[in-house]
Amino acid sequence: MFTKLNYRVFLLAIVVLVLTGPVLAQDEPIPATASSADLMKVNLLFVGAHPDDDSTTTATLARYALDEGATTGVVTATRGEGGGNAIGRELGTALGIVRETEERMALDSLGVNHVNYLNEVDWAFTTSASATEQYWGYEEPLGNLVRLYRVMRPDVVITMNPSAGSGHGQHQYVAKLATEAFFLAGDPTAFPEQISEEFLESWQPKKLYYALAYGGAGLGSGVEIPTNEFSPSRYMTYADMEANALRLYRSQGFDAFFTLPAPAWAMGPESFVLAASVLPTPSQETDLLAGIRAGIDQAPANVELEVRPSDFYVSQGGALTVDVEFRNYSDVDLNGLSLSLTAPEGWTVEGESQAADVAVGESASASFSVQVPDDADVSTAQVFSARFDATDDNGLARSASKGALVQVTPPVSMQLQPIQSVQIYRDWTERLNLQQLLQLAPTQIAIGAGETGLLPVVLVNRSDEAVDVTVDVSLDNADVTLESASQAVTVPAGETVTVDFPASIPADMAQGEFGVTANLSYGDYALTDSGTIQIVPTLSVAAAETAPEIDGDLSEYAALTTFDIPSTNLWEGATDDAADLTGSFQVTYDDEFLYVAVAVTDDTVVSNIAPNDVKGHWRSDSVEITIDPQGPGASEHTLTTFKTGIFPFDTEGNVQAERDADANQGLIADTAPGMLVASQATDDGYNVEVAIPWSALPAELAQGDSFGFDVLLYDCDKADASVGENCNEARTAWSAWPEIQGNPRLWGHATLE
Repeated sequence: MFTKLNYRVFLLAIVVLVLTGPVLAQDEPIPATASSADLMKVNLLFVGAHPDDDSTTTATLARYALDEGATTGVVTATRGEGGGNAIGRELGTALGIVRETEERMALDSLGVNHVNYLNEVDWAFTTSASATEQYWGYEEPLGNLVRLYRVMRPDVVITMNPSAGSGHGQHQYVAKLATEAFFLAGDPTAFPEQISEEFLESWQPKKLYYALAYGGAGLGSGVEIPTNEFSPSRYMTYADMEANALRLYRSQGFDAFFTLPAPAWAMGPESFVLAASVLPTPSQETDLLAGIRAGIDQAPANVELEVRPSDFYVSQGGALTVDVEFRNYSDVDLNGLSLSLTAPEGWTVEGESQAADVAVGESASASFSVQVPDDADVSTAQVFSARFDATDDNGLARSASKGALVQVTPPVSMQLQPIQSVQIYRDWTERLNLQQLLQLAPTQIAIGAGETGLLPVVLVNRSDEAVDVTVDVSLDNADVTLESASQAVTVPAGETVTVDFPASIPADMAQGEFGVTANLSYGDYALTDSGTIQIVPTLSVAAAETAPEIDGDLSEYAALTTFDIPSTNLWEGATDDAADLTGSFQVTYDDEFLYVAVAVTDDTVVSNIAPNDVKGHWRSDSVEITIDPQGPGASEHTLTTFKTGIFPFDTEGNVQAERDADANQGLIADTAPGMLVASQATDDGYNVEVAIPWSALPAELAQGDSFGFDVLLYDCDKADASVGENCNEARTAWSAWPEIQGNPRLWGHATLE
């Protein structure tokens, strides 16, 4: 039975339930539905070839991740299993596990939590993107990268330099893949099985940058991100944070030179150049995420503006079409939007867009016809500027611009003929309509001392009439003789003609480089192109009267010419003096073998390679011999060459040899049967003697033939180096150029007498 008190309590409870029930229901959080984007979406994504390739971008990634609210990630093509190991004996797949762990630890310390791999093999060092493509393939790694773009949905992609001559061929190739994936990820017809079978959606990144630390000849910095500023969240400079993280790459020896506080050379800004973008572009960028988190000029964030000329090259007096497309992916409806195009002064533009309302998610486009004047400037690329103008619902003016480049060509254009790797790169830029990146690929021509080489000048007639022209060549070296400095040529209509200028190099000219300039004149035209001539050493190989005994005693070679490798012939590292690392060699041949005798002066001979670990000769004291049987400078990469690395002494005192990064890699017992090698300790270093069977070469050579040839010395001065440790400190060579071990074009020239 209810009492009055109980009844009142009951009524109060009913009132409380009635009054509070709806309020509690409104305050309860609505359960969220998780999506893959919540887990995987990144704002900035760096794409590299090896763990630690991110080292020129890590300060930038840390700034955005830790202090600017961005999500960052890294994609690495390989696990670096082809490199050296400064902290243990692990190599190959095992080393890849070590290096992956280092990369994840380093990046995690900087707030970079998304790390993925393409699972490609770090097979060897090369300077060739095409050699890397032979190993990795094309469709599979490209598709894997497109998949990662679609899963991770980056707003901005940063990668390395795709240009030929920019260093490691794996760096070049991964940059090519990253660039192509930038354009393909947003195309639903590219790798459609990812959409139909894996239920991914196409995704178009907004901007693509190249990190200029990997080379950018001819390009100015687009964005510079300071590293000497303090992080408000970590109370350290970004350079210090980067150095602290990169010290974790100990297997690469990074802890030896990334010190704290960061050294002065590490305090400079990290620089990036814009390679492609679907956004409007400001005159000077200061933020990699400009246009994404905040608008550019008076544009709201995430509006896209693209300018597409029908051709990059257009002739004087010619015409082209320029398409302009606007896409509104912002959160603001735009009213009365119009598109316009501005061309260089004196050019004629026809076409206009009708003003239209472009709501969120909608687009607009316009096409313009452009007439090029007969006297248009051909000396530099010309710029179109497209612009959109609109108002938002509040009546505020909204606008922004974007430029596009075209190169005007005269009736006949000219260039110094590029080397093969550069031509491959130029063809690639044309296929992707990125010809503005050609500034990254200078022309280089290698000629041997005492030889006459050709300086090819390529003339292209894009007109419908034959043109008479004069071509002149000048050199920045008075000791080099030109057979003719000027030639008159008729270039038929619509054809390409190559004019060769023979240049004779004095036999005693030291290896080095100097400039070459080609000038083309006809009518009112005066065109210029420039490049570099590189001088490499040469030698003549005498036939052996008697086959030498391969025992490490070099006295049998005493009558032969000696070729020196001074301590100053450095291509990497540093030497103290002549006693630290100096070499010389002699060479001869018979019907079966090429014989090479190498004497090395080395005040600290290191023998830290075990007999069951004969690979990666560059880790310790060693001699490398390279042969390009295709001809002097003929091979674009080392996969058509012979390269052997020789350890004078393993941990048990025996000589060991292998083949590295060439046509057939591995122990010589398997890859060069019949090759003979011996070593001998001397008072001031060691000797290496080798007989290389002609049958082991990937092409035949006979008396009178010439071939590419080099001898390289690797030096470790760490007397207490641990077994298997990569302790190499200096590298010299007979023909000494940066990264010479992977660049047959710059090996010396040898001829069989």
